[in-house]
Amino acid sequence: MIHSSKNTKKSKKQKNCDDFTDSHSKLLLERFPYTINDFQLKDVPVLKIDRCFFADPFKTIDELYTKGYEKFGIVKLILPSDLIVPNKKFFTLLETKLKGKRMQTRIQTLNTERAGEIFGSNTVGFTIQEYMNLANRFECNHRLQGLREVSNQIRQNEIEFWSIIDYPTRYEDIEVEYAADLLATKYATGFQEGQLGNLNRINKNRNSIFQVLQEKNEMSGISVPWLYLGMKYANFCWHKEDLNLNSMNYMHAGAAKTWYAIPPSYSDKFLQYFNQAFENERKSNPHLLYDITCQISPIELIENGIPILRTDQQPGELILTLGATYHAGFSHGFNCSEAVNVAPTQWLKEFDKAIQEYRMNGNLKKVSFPLEWLLCKVILMSEVVKFTQQSWQKLFEKFKQMMELEISNRNFILNLYDNVKLIEFVNKQEKYDRSVCKICSNYMFLSYIFCGKCIKKVCICHQSICACATPQISLYIRYSNIELQTMLATLESKLKTTGS
Repeated sequence: MIHSSKNTKKSKKQKNCDDFTDSHSKLLLERFPYTINDFQLKDVPVLKIDRCFFADPFKTIDELYTKGYEKFGIVKLILPSDLIVPNKKFFTLLETKLKGKRMQTRIQTLNTERAGEIFGSNTVGFTIQEYMNLANRFECNHRLQGLREVSNQIRQNEIEFWSIIDYPTRYEDIEVEYAADLLATKYATGFQEGQLGNLNRINKNRNSIFQVLQEKNEMSGISVPWLYLGMKYANFCWHKEDLNLNSMNYMHAGAAKTWYAIPPSYSDKFLQYFNQAFENERKSNPHLLYDITCQISPIELIENGIPILRTDQQPGELILTLGATYHAGFSHGFNCSEAVNVAPTQWLKEFDKAIQEYRMNGNLKKVSFPLEWLLCKVILMSEVVKFTQQSWQKLFEKFKQMMELEISNRNFILNLYDNVKLIEFVNKQEKYDRSVCKICSNYMFLSYIFCGKCIKKVCICHQSICACATPQISLYIRYSNIELQTMLATLESKLKTTGS
């Protein structure tokens, strides 16, 4: 999310498109506090893929899980070189597609990111040509603020970037702008018509739970790709994907981007360390983690027992994150990437983990969509969606678990209160976001309880709805218990009739 700045320090950063960051004026340079030896990090696993990948991409994802790649939480896939569109041709085509549209940017000051300051916002924005000019001018005018240690520019950038993040007062402010989260359907996709690997179609494939989403149900930034334009030191801070979804990030063209990732088994340890490291900042901004504005160097995390994987993404390379993987990174120059979330059936177990984490954290992170909605759509579209037998098995088990909990909670409510009115939704196709819980702000898809005295709606899992002495309770349900059991039978039938 892009936030407009409210303090005076940020207000000076509202620049027009012709401004750029000047090179520093210091003449006597010292060594950076970090050296190349501090960045001897483990590599992200790398796999080469051929054209067959695009015919059935979720088959490859299944294989990655089967072979244990989930423990890394991130994999780099290298596409055949003949699929890469050359830089000059790509940006010419993209400029034609954008047709002069202006793109808002996040204003990032490296020197304040360790403190978690909210990013500024350039609401005037840039055309792609203006942004390209900004990026090129910055790179041409930027000089190292310390002595060069290595000839490899990517590693030298890495040393300077994290030195400024961790020792901000030693260096002059470095300010960059990042054109992030540009909805592909609003701006443009970087993929050409008929190009293999088009992320706009990736979720329509077999074994994708998102294949049930029609155009009107698509979720911006989740099932619909986002476009990203970066420049040197434009960066994304530590975060996981919504609901621990998998993600695919393809680099179309331009300069490299360095990624850092934390294996999922260390996700809880990172969260504990984050809450400790930003204890004071979280008092004034409890949503700090979910604002995605805090950078912590991989060196600091390693020193605190959190392992880090790293890779440098080049054009034609696809980064796949799996499950509860915190990741961060930065660009080494002007580039363009495109990303989308994907939901293989292996993700189903991650949903519960994410929900539990959000609850433990005081429901500061809102659930993007209810899983019940997706599973019911799968069942209602069971004759047209395509899953393997293994995937139908996972869907069956998850829906069975969800149904049993739902019926148990309903029975508890009926026994807890006197004279409960049981009311079915008038419109069973009512959109999932029509009813929001008063307590946790989550969507209530299958059911909710309502008190006619205090006019309060809550999830049935909360059970105690209000403090009314004599509450007038109604239990609203979308599907009856019998209908839910029929839906489960549909899944069981698909499981039995689908070949292995």
